[in-house]
Amino acid sequence: MVSRSKVWTCGMISICLVAVTVGGAWWWINSQPSPIPQHLQDMGGDFTLQSADGPMALEDFRGKVVLVYFGYTNCPDACPMTMSNWARAFIQLTEEERSKVQGMLVSVDPARDTPETLKEYTAYFHPNIIGVTGSEEELRKIVSRYRSDFEIEHEGNSENYTVAHMSFVYVIDPQGKLRDLLAHESLPEEIVKSLRNALKVRL
Repeated sequence: MVSRSKVWTCGMISICLVAVTVGGAWWWINSQPSPIPQHLQDMGGDFTLQSADGPMALEDFRGKVVLVYFGYTNCPDACPMTMSNWARAFIQLTEEERSKVQGMLVSVDPARDTPETLKEYTAYFHPNIIGVTGSEEELRKIVSRYRSDFEIEHEGNSENYTVAHMSFVYVIDPQGKLRDLLAHESLPEEIVKSLRNALKVRL
């Protein structure tokens, strides 16, 4: 006859094995990033533009999550709102997470936004945000690959013009793939969620 103690021991071992299996499965599932949506899989790609510190390539940030936004410093509303929400999101990250995240404002107003102007503008929001730009021809090639667009709306010879542009935040994962697409008005909490999902991607 099997003693009660042996039955109890076997039962506890079985329970522990099940708990370990379930726990391991839960950990594995939660450690994996959400799959890239089908409509994003053929968008994006590397590019090189000018920063105040010289040429800057998206590829330079492999291993990090990069937020990319096409805007300009004279933008009256959407651009500063986006930069402000990025900064608030970065503050919510841990120090380790923050070290693996980079914000990139790509100016589509190269006539007014010099690399130095962009450096001063982005530094106002957060040190993890940089600004880059290039020629109008270069910029149009890049935005087309991100299915974005912009139009410089001149009025006569005035320099007080606006730039109409699409307003999305592109979340690039550590492998350089477009992982998520956010509205510019996304709340910091939504940005943090997307960043943490992308940070699960390994090189």
